[in-house]
Amino acid sequence: MENWEVAAALERMAGLLALKGENDYKVRAYSHAARQVIRCTEPLSKLIAAGRLRQLPGIGEALEAKIEELVSTGRSSFLARLEAEVPSELLALFTIPGIGYKTAATLVQGLQLGNLAQLEEAVRDGRVEQLPGLGPAVARSILRFFDERRAGPARFHRGVAVPLAEKTVAFIKKLSGVKKVEAAGAYRRGVEMVAEMPLLVALDEPAAGAKIKEALWDLPGLTALVPAGEDIILENVTGLPVRLIFTAKAAFPTSLAALTGSQQHWAGLVESARQSGFTLTGGGLWQNGSALRLEDERALYRALKLEYVPPELREGAGELAEAAAGKLPPLLEQKQIRGDLHLHSDWSDGSASIEALVQEAEALGYEYMAVTDHSPSLKIAGGLAVERLLEQIEAIRRLNEAKSGGCVILAGAEVDILPDGSLDLPDWILERLDVVIASVHSHFRQDRETMTSRICRAMEHPLVHMIGHPTGRLLGSRGGYEIDVEKLINCAAATGTIFEINSSPQRLDLPAAYLRPARDAGVKICVNTDAHSTVTMADMSFGVTAARRGRLAAGDLINTLPLAELRAVLQQKRRRER
Repeated sequence: MENWEVAAALERMAGLLALKGENDYKVRAYSHAARQVIRCTEPLSKLIAAGRLRQLPGIGEALEAKIEELVSTGRSSFLARLEAEVPSELLALFTIPGIGYKTAATLVQGLQLGNLAQLEEAVRDGRVEQLPGLGPAVARSILRFFDERRAGPARFHRGVAVPLAEKTVAFIKKLSGVKKVEAAGAYRRGVEMVAEMPLLVALDEPAAGAKIKEALWDLPGLTALVPAGEDIILENVTGLPVRLIFTAKAAFPTSLAALTGSQQHWAGLVESARQSGFTLTGGGLWQNGSALRLEDERALYRALKLEYVPPELREGAGELAEAAAGKLPPLLEQKQIRGDLHLHSDWSDGSASIEALVQEAEALGYEYMAVTDHSPSLKIAGGLAVERLLEQIEAIRRLNEAKSGGCVILAGAEVDILPDGSLDLPDWILERLDVVIASVHSHFRQDRETMTSRICRAMEHPLVHMIGHPTGRLLGSRGGYEIDVEKLINCAAATGTIFEINSSPQRLDLPAAYLRPARDAGVKICVNTDAHSTVTMADMSFGVTAARRGRLAAGDLINTLPLAELRAVLQQKRRRER
């Protein structure tokens, strides 16, 4: 098994252990192990073979045994036992704002929950508010969860979905009888969390399906094959099911379009076809009883006299009218990113040296990068005291002077926004930094008005360039703060503060739904990785997808600018009247 699969399994163990009521230390040990594994620059199989697995921070004897079982067998007897003891649908609790491991455990254990329906009943009859340590704010968040989106299957963020799709597609492509295979559904549209991974598979003949089914047992990490009508569902150790949907090669373009777009988008395509004298189904595009030969999806859109609609925009939100008029917005491409302005080094809680981060940035073709380690109050993350930050600024200056060209290192910090909205570092040192990101890392349960005012006060500070992960959510493990995002957008526009799209697949924050409103309000935006290792610097692709879903172009993001123009943008706020 690959590192990302082991990390996904460990994170799932952490959530299930929390729901089971295990102690906080044990739960966080598994969650911490997942972070260490995903940041590891070497394959775990190599560490195991060399007897070096316990060199990863926090990996002791028990975790070592579980990781070795995962890597060697693709399965986990411990995870299977937890899934038998705890209903996996309860993992959806971690998507509710204000609910983390401790609160989820209180709910499950205090109410003896066996499913989400029982939680809905408990919150509506007032029992949630009576639990120790909880109250009206948590109850309101749970009510909103049930009122705004009905509970469904457990969902998985793109840090699990993307590598799972890539791995499975690569495996199936090599099987005899397979002509084409591609991921579809909400995943292909770039939706931040998915409950299922649909893969469309084109066969050279229908009989090939039986041979493929037998070959699938060689797929690493597979735990079960479940027939679902004409489809096959692949269950695996990550928990995210993969659905194989079979079609003929000739029908692949229309089947892919049908499976990718939202219901509204597909219905719009069918209507466009009807108005143009065609009949469109998942099985093909027809005219006068004959099927048109289509090489790919682009040919389908051309036949309907439509500009090709990128998958990220296929939500039935007016994109077909724009496509008919040739007015679809240009979307950001990853090659347009010139730098990453939110990186953590081994001076705080990162695992890589500044030199290693620079080397990776240059390999990615970046013109610049910023080291933004944590500030003093975040002791758990090795936050830098003022004296230590001064040393780092000087070290960065020396590194830049010693380099002949290549990626320029900007000196920065991710400064904690304290509970009252003040900052965790004095102004005199903030003035020495090229990039100041202000973020909330504590007191997540402040009420909506207090939290909104807290972040707005930080934005009003003339030395704060950017707000990091503005809503504070951790997809799959913690909902965001209670916050008025519209007020944050207005404050950012008024103060000239930049909003971050945090590319970590567990964050994707600011969420895509707020990106276009923020841009239209005049807010500058930056897509960063918040990477804590050279491996997670690759998370930029997740942020780019989020920006595309938010209909952003290269000109909407400050880190598509050349360095000189970026510096000018960063100075704009500091030139405002103080």
